[in-house]
Amino acid sequence: MTNDIDRALKDYFGFDHFRGGQREVIERLMEGRSAAAVFPTGAGKSLCYQLPALLKPGLTLVVSPLIALMKDQVDALARRDIAASQLDSSLSLDEYRDVMARVREGSLRLLYVAPERFNNERFRAAIQGVEISLFAVDEAHCISEWGHNFRPDYLKLAGFARDLDAKCVLALTATATSKVLEDIRAGFDIEPDCAVRTGFYRPNLTLLMTPVTVHERDDLLLARLRERPKGATIIYVTLQKTAEQIGALLNEQGLRRALIMRA
Repeated sequence: MTNDIDRALKDYFGFDHFRGGQREVIERLMEGRSAAAVFPTGAGKSLCYQLPALLKPGLTLVVSPLIALMKDQVDALARRDIAASQLDSSLSLDEYRDVMARVREGSLRLLYVAPERFNNERFRAAIQGVEISLFAVDEAHCISEWGHNFRPDYLKLAGFARDLDAKCVLALTATATSKVLEDIRAGFDIEPDCAVRTGFYRPNLTLLMTPVTVHERDDLLLARLRERPKGATIIYVTLQKTAEQIGALLNEQGLRRALIMRA
């Protein structure tokens, strides 16, 4: 098994060595055991299901909440001649039918869907009977009410994995406290020794904080933006209304390089 994993890593992805935690997760999946991977962003979580998808029979079903991320991964896999596709709201009926035809004939290795896709009765009926070798859930912290982005549709995923008779499950996240990881393991029946956690520390990132009052906030934001070299800036806020207000303020001040996002 080890030789197969190493060969696939080199042949399909061009790497000679695994990053921390990847081999442990992949070996558990290849043993037919469900696993959890808690790796920092950029640490290579996607390889943990993409590589097994090439070695296991049947389909790897990947649940991801972001259409843009699905598309990026599908495009990257296509460049490696790996058969992958996605189902999202941008597809026409003919495109949807084409993807599902490829699923049924077994020519797809990976299929990406959003968690809300399982609310579609037509999809659930169409996927029944398909051999699901791996059911991978990205942003798995969303199943926990203690997670920072709890989404009720995630609560149903463990049941859908069982209904589809998925051979094993992989839960992935970059942000899981001990309580959140406990919820993930319980939800997907993952044994303690199959939860691989490498930590959150990112040596290339620095977080600095300056407490301010509401009245001081805007002036300090403008000052910080003006004192920095030219370049793009992302500003996170908690409310849509605040995003609109900050956006209007920056436009009035001639600062058009910022992207305002609701966190």
